[in-house]
Amino acid sequence: MHTLEPRALLHIWERGVHASNVTRALLLMGAALPQVNHESLLHATIGHRDAWLLTLRETLFGSRIECLLRCPACAEQIELDFRVSDIRAPHARPEHVCEVMGAGTVRRFRVPTSADLLAIEGERDVPAAERQLLQRLWEVPDAERGTARAPEWLAQAQGAVARAIAEADAQAEVLLTLSCPSCGLRTEESFDIAAHLWCELDHWARAMLRKVHALASRYGWSEDCILGMGAARRQAYLGLIGEV
Repeated sequence: MHTLEPRALLHIWERGVHASNVTRALLLMGAALPQVNHESLLHATIGHRDAWLLTLRETLFGSRIECLLRCPACAEQIELDFRVSDIRAPHARPEHVCEVMGAGTVRRFRVPTSADLLAIEGERDVPAAERQLLQRLWEVPDAERGTARAPEWLAQAQGAVARAIAEADAQAEVLLTLSCPSCGLRTEESFDIAAHLWCELDHWARAMLRKVHALASRYGWSEDCILGMGAARRQAYLGLIGEV
């Protein structure tokens, strides 16, 4: 995986600061994997995408992850500490197809990709978005093409399709076990590496901009000059002006 320099990371952050979670994930992957064309990234399964993002997370911030989640029962904050290796799981390839029964016939469904999520992200009604996604994933037989728009059996098969996809692309949905120290509730919460990594990048970017501001204000150096310094030298200068 390509190592990202501070200038590249800030460029990604600037482009994605007002973007959706799906677009941010694609920006991160595109910068980290410049040898992979955009179409390939767009049509990678969500599990494959998240496997890449886990590797990028290790490269940028290390293998240890610390996060805070709220207890759904009492809203107490629960601290979690784990490693990237703890949440790695198998992922599906773009060509993977799941088969489930629908209206007495075996039906075939693709595994979701970033392209599918981008296509439905404007839909604010969750059930409607789920129906649209299911329709996109269904590999319509030629005999039914054009005549089988959202048939009744499609909604009935939704649960079976979700289970088949979850099994095939396990990396796409990581569940963390929570044990609340206050109320004792034990439950599972989803962990989204794309959202988590972006929060970490946002924190890093804003801290880096404060460092650039401090050095530029004191020495008159350009942003490009400051970002081009090695981390140790930049930190030494910050120490000299009392900014660390």
